[in-house]
Amino acid sequence: MDKRIEYEYLEDADILEIFFERGPATGTVQIADNITLRFRKKDHRALSLILENFTYLTQVSETGPRCFPLKIDRLPSDLREIVLSIITAHPVNQYLTVLSYRSPRARRIIPIAYLSQSPSLVSLS
Repeated sequence: MDKRIEYEYLEDADILEIFFERGPATGTVQIADNITLRFRKKDHRALSLILENFTYLTQVSETGPRCFPLKIDRLPSDLREIVLSIITAHPVNQYLTVLSYRSPRARRIIPIAYLSQSPSLVSLS
């Protein structure tokens, strides 16, 4: 059974923090510009997702939601695996959708993400 998800929005700073679980984090990673993940390394549990410049992050363009390149390729491989497992699983994937992009000429896949248009986020934006 899921614990209750809590939201703290600082209107003056335009920062939304989505709390999946309260408690001290043993890991914090900026996974994209304006998006930070707080988690516990030991059990790979997401504690919160911090969305800075929230209004910008949730604006939809004429072609769809804004996508952001993830900055996880710079992480050590073990930490990158932990972060990927957290952001692609429940409850984070209710808010953040992770995709991959690869152009025909690119040698590597570029992980990208966008904020899902969940009713709870739409009501806050």
